[in-house]
Amino acid sequence: MEQSCHLPPTSPLHDTLRQCWQLDRQAEARAHETIIPKGLVEVIFNLNERESVTARIGTQDFQLPRCFLSGFHSVPVQTWMPRQHSLFGMVLNPTAVASIFRLEAADFVNQCLDLTLVHAPLLDLWHQLLEAASFAERVALVQRWLLPHRPELTAQERFLNHYLSSPTAPALTVPALADQLCYSPRHLTRKLQALTGMNTEQTLLYQKYQHAVGLMHATELSLTEIAHACQFTDQAHFSKTFRGFTQLAPREYRRRKSHLPGHLFADVA
Repeated sequence: MEQSCHLPPTSPLHDTLRQCWQLDRQAEARAHETIIPKGLVEVIFNLNERESVTARIGTQDFQLPRCFLSGFHSVPVQTWMPRQHSLFGMVLNPTAVASIFRLEAADFVNQCLDLTLVHAPLLDLWHQLLEAASFAERVALVQRWLLPHRPELTAQERFLNHYLSSPTAPALTVPALADQLCYSPRHLTRKLQALTGMNTEQTLLYQKYQHAVGLMHATELSLTEIAHACQFTDQAHFSKTFRGFTQLAPREYRRRKSHLPGHLFADVA
């Protein structure tokens, strides 16, 4: 069972927290899940007490900690889920992560960072979430926890949060994006490296890829039409970019995609 809620623009946490979600699974078989890069920065609470969750990023295997940070991966994440498991997540704006936890993307991209080692009070929050009786109660708990930590953002930080969470926005060139923020191209790359782990050119390409994933789920457009809509140079450029991030051809992803964008599922023995 999946549950989610998005914060309204009027929320005092709108600049910090974008969404909360919860996944509860009870099945007869374990599941193998492939999560392709989603362009989200998420604090995820692993509420499994009985069985561990095994995961792999690249060639590194690990057990999911109680609370971990995941964001702006450029390779897929593989997970092997037990028959029963529960995860609760909060999707944060990228600049909020830098402010609250004093972390840059290099600290967590393509990794599984145990956040309780960085910010010990999160372990207390994990215990509260574990004992909470409902999804709504958990959402209220994280909102109360975040309120005193919410940062005061500049206009440029708000623009970057919106831009990085809106891959459907018209594609910008490097000079155009720098002009929007009143940054030099060099300063823009430094800011994006800190937030996403990518330079400006790579971030713009990542946004095109994210737009394409969204169109595969929301439309019946052909892959050629999607490549054009996302302003790839041609179909070959689209396929190469998509495979570079997902290790899958666009056609294969479309064939295997689930109801949940970015997630592919398969039962395992």
